Amino acid sequence: MTSQLRDEIWILDDGRPGTISQSIGLAEEIGFDYKIIKLDYSFFILLPNFFLSSSLIRLKNSCAKKLQEQTHFPRLIISAGRRCATIALYLKKKSQNKSKVIQIMNPNLDFKKFDLVVLPKHDGLSEKDFPNLVTSIGALTKINEKIIAQEQKKFAPWFCDIKKNKIALLVGGSSKGGEFELESAIKLAKNSSEIAKNMDATLLILNSRRTGDALTNAIKSNLDCDFKFFDWEEIKNNNPYLAILGEADFFVISGDSVSMISECCSTGKPTYIFDEKNISSKKHRRFHQNLFDENFARIFSSDLSRLEKFSSKRLQETKRIALIVSEQIRS
Repeated sequence: MTSQLRDEIWILDDGRPGTISQSIGLAEEIGFDYKIIKLDYSFFILLPNFFLSSSLIRLKNSCAKKLQEQTHFPRLIISAGRRCATIALYLKKKSQNKSKVIQIMNPNLDFKKFDLVVLPKHDGLSEKDFPNLVTSIGALTKINEKIIAQEQKKFAPWFCDIKKNKIALLVGGSSKGGEFELESAIKLAKNSSEIAKNMDATLLILNSRRTGDALTNAIKSNLDCDFKFFDWEEIKNNNPYLAILGEADFFVISGDSVSMISECCSTGKPTYIFDEKNISSKKHRRFHQNLFDENFARIFSSDLSRLEKFSSKRLQETKRIALIVSEQIRS
């Protein structure tokens, strides 16, 4: 039976916010209707991809059955992360290779199996060595001016009383590749606080799931300026993060979060990256350097007394890669 192809996009959702956000951002920029395919994994999820190829074995039976019973397929499948890659290849095969697969992040499989692989430049792989590889500076994002404006309207009462310039201080935490020490948190809080006073500005501080109580308390107890602290544990179901992207005049971000840095740089506002000791991995520091080299961001150094409203470039990697993908679809 000939597979029916529709002008739509299927996004494979592995349950991780970071990967689904990149996929949605790319799909929305491409402009086709899209639907999200929620994947429900079995205990085979831990098997390495080279054992699975284009198999559904890592899915629970009920989830696998739904995909097996599909009678039509999309023009494009977007898969992000290792766990989705084998599912995407199964669907491509079942569509008689009519559906094209865009893989975001390393699939741990032969790149030739995919129509396009999108990796961050700081992963260190070269487009010269892989014909179907496209590298991006940082992570793809799904934010745009419309979304930010909607969030600003929603959270307007939280910020309407602030008449000063606003400096957003966005704090991550320890990760697999780095350790955010208390000493660094104290230093970040004191330096940011001093700069806010010098600039007669208000600090809008937002921590994250990875920050933890120790780092959060260290920051709170070392502030000496006008500030508002949005504690993730208290506001995680009503998070003003996107509104803060619209409200802030400057960003100071800890170097461990590729996604937050990418999103802030996509606004075109002056962005400063705080990084020292073991906060960031070597890969993350390559990402920082890419931003510094291209004037997307600057270093938040300890000798700063004020933040400069420098003419930063606007990071628009999602839009750029969407154009490349659109050409793939037409070819």
